[in-house]
Amino acid sequence: MQLSGMTVRRKHWEPLAFASPSLFLIGLVIVFPLAYAFYLSLQNFDLSIGPDYEYVGLQNYTEALFRDARFWASVWNTAVIIVPALVAELLLGLGLALLLNRKIRARPIITALLAIPPMVSPVMAAMAWRMMFGVKYGAINNLGLQLGLIDVYFDWFSTPFRSILAVVLVDVWHNTPFMMLVLLAGLQSIPPDLYEAARADGASAWKSFWFITLPLLKFTAAVAIMIRMIDLTKLFGLIFVLTFGGPGGATETLAFNTYLVGFNDFRMSYASALSYLIILIVLVLTLVFLRLSRPRDARAAA
Repeated sequence: MQLSGMTVRRKHWEPLAFASPSLFLIGLVIVFPLAYAFYLSLQNFDLSIGPDYEYVGLQNYTEALFRDARFWASVWNTAVIIVPALVAELLLGLGLALLLNRKIRARPIITALLAIPPMVSPVMAAMAWRMMFGVKYGAINNLGLQLGLIDVYFDWFSTPFRSILAVVLVDVWHNTPFMMLVLLAGLQSIPPDLYEAARADGASAWKSFWFITLPLLKFTAAVAIMIRMIDLTKLFGLIFVLTFGGPGGATETLAFNTYLVGFNDFRMSYASALSYLIILIVLVLTLVFLRLSRPRDARAAA
C-alpha cells in the first residue's frame, strides 16, 4: 500500500517536473515583466528627474484617459491605419485564396512565392520600402516618371494622408499572404460534396460562394481578422522606420507613442500604464469581435 501511494504521488508530480523548465521560462520572460510593469504603472518613476519611486496609485491611468490628448490621438491614428489595412488584406487575401483553391499549374510554387513577404521581418520590409519610396532615387518615383504617371518627384511622406497611405500599403504587402494562407486552409477544409450538390440543384457559382463558401469560411476569417487586428494594434516597426510618427504625429500609433513616452521622455511609469491600456484595448476589441462573429443562434441562446 505504501509503495502504491508513492507511485500515485510520483505520477502526480512527474508532469509538473517535466514542465518546470518551461514554466520557469514563462515566469521569467512573461509573468515577471508583466507584474513589474504593473507595479511601475502605479508609481511615479521618471528617469529624467531621478531614480526615486513614488506611489501614485491610478494617477497614470487617469492622466492617460482624461488629460492626455496625445494618447487619444495615437488611438485615432491606430484606428485609421487598422481599418483600411484589415479591409484590404481580407479582400485581397480572399481573392488570392479563391484563385489558389482552383486546380492550376504550379500552384505549390505560386503559393510559396506569395508566402515570402511575411517571412521578412517588419523592420527589413520597412527599410526596403523606405528606399523605394525615396523622393529622388526611389524606384516608385522613377518608374512613375518613366511611365508618364507623374511629372515631378513625389514625396510620399510630406502629408498625413500620404504617410498613412504608405504605411497601409506596406502593411498590406507584408501581411496579405498570411490572410491568404489562413483563408486558403479554410477553403480546402470545405467538403467538395457541398458544391457538387449545389451544382446538381442548379445553383450558380455566385450562389455557391454566397451560401456555402462564405458561411463555412466565417470562423476562419474571424480568427485571421482577430490575429491581424491584435498585430496591428501593436504596430511599431513599420512606423519607426518609415515615418517615425510623422508628419506632425499623424502616424504616431499606440505602440510608438508608448515607446516615445518611455524612451524619449523617460517617463517609465507612465509608459507602463500606457502598455496596460493597450492590453485592455486589445482585450475589449477581441471580446467584442468574438461576440459579433458568433452565430446568431448562439448569441440568442447566450
